[in-house]
Amino acid sequence: MTTFQRWRIAVPLAAVSAILLGATVLGAWAYWADDSLPRRAMTVFLGLMFGVCLASSLSIGFDRKLTDVPWLRIATVAALVALACGVSWVRDML
Repeated sequence: MTTFQRWRIAVPLAAVSAILLGATVLGAWAYWADDSLPRRAMTVFLGLMFGVCLASSLSIGFDRKLTDVPWLRIATVAALVALACGVSWVRDML
């Protein structure tokens, strides 16, 4: 797998992860004083999940040893984003 191919996979995943992480951090900053303790804990959990998504996405681009499409890393990012949707839904129900 060439460097261009790796980054062609990594950039969209990293962009989505960075946007979601940025929105979570911005929301935490804006509403931290008004949120309850469970909402704060879930916000921190969301931030950690999106941080892992971003790191996993960037690892695709930086890993020179990849010879094939890294489906496990792509699935990890997709699963964490789907899980984050559920966590956000539960957080909104509080």
